[in-house]
Amino acid sequence: MGGCTSPRDGSLEEFARWHEGARAQAQAGALSWSELYKQSFDRLTALPPSLQQDTRLENTVLLLSTARKYEANEITAQQFALEREHIETQLQARLR
Repeated sequence: MGGCTSPRDGSLEEFARWHEGARAQAQAGALSWSELYKQSFDRLTALPPSLQQDTRLENTVLLLSTARKYEANEITAQQFALEREHIETQLQARLR
């Protein structure tokens, strides 16, 4: 079944690898959460169009908005973590 892989899959896999590293930087405080999601949005829009790209873009916009609320002290760190986890869980379910 190796023939089922398309070039788009490689692009998304590359994005996923980058995202994991950038997410670790955000968790460590080396990168702001809003910057992580802004960079994610920019990288996703550069990928070939696909349903998976659309789904990830939708979630990235939600995460960016939530990160900005957190960084503006409109929500607490706990609220941000819960909302982020909820959005990311929904993303994983939609990508299956």
